Amino acid sequence: MSDDEIPIPGGDEAEKRRVGPRRSEASTNAVLVAAYTELSEHGWRGFSVDRVAKNAKASKQTIYRWWKSAACLAVDAALATLAEKPAPVAANADVRDRIAALIEPMLVAVRTGDGAHAWRGALLAAADDSEAGETFRGWFSESVKVPLRHILAEQALKGVIRRDWDIDLATELLFGPIWHRLIAMRGPVPESYSRRLVESVLKALSPG
Repeated sequence: MSDDEIPIPGGDEAEKRRVGPRRSEASTNAVLVAAYTELSEHGWRGFSVDRVAKNAKASKQTIYRWWKSAACLAVDAALATLAEKPAPVAANADVRDRIAALIEPMLVAVRTGDGAHAWRGALLAAADDSEAGETFRGWFSESVKVPLRHILAEQALKGVIRRDWDIDLATELLFGPIWHRLIAMRGPVPESYSRRLVESVLKALSPG
């Protein structure tokens, strides 16, 4: 697979997070798919880079040139299942739909196949490894926290939520129940969950 380490133009956010020489998209995807399968079948505690390398037809040495740690690979593998960023919801759409659109991609990934087990493993990897945690927090900030801050600021100006709203509290109210289900309870995430979470956030931040 080292023969696939060829220069490629541009590069996405995941490419920026990794180390080592650039490589072909096919080779990268093979490793990410193998890592996601490994998380699904063995979880983070049983995660084996040796098995990932074997299933991806890659060398272990090559994988460690591309990712700083097994945890970084695990987190990237989970984030890769989110695919491209969803089309933004119109600014004049219902605020509940706009907020739900921020968390729905992850919930869809969690509900697909063995996604819950794989994402549980990725979250544990992010907690165990500082750089993997930084990768996850970077995604979370860019994809959820920053856009949520903009939406809530708009709603505060309209009087829909109180003016002393707190972004950290809002994100904890929105994602805390998801983490609880995935990690503590190891339970399913219902299809209607995103709407229910949004309703609870807006209720908690309401003016009166």
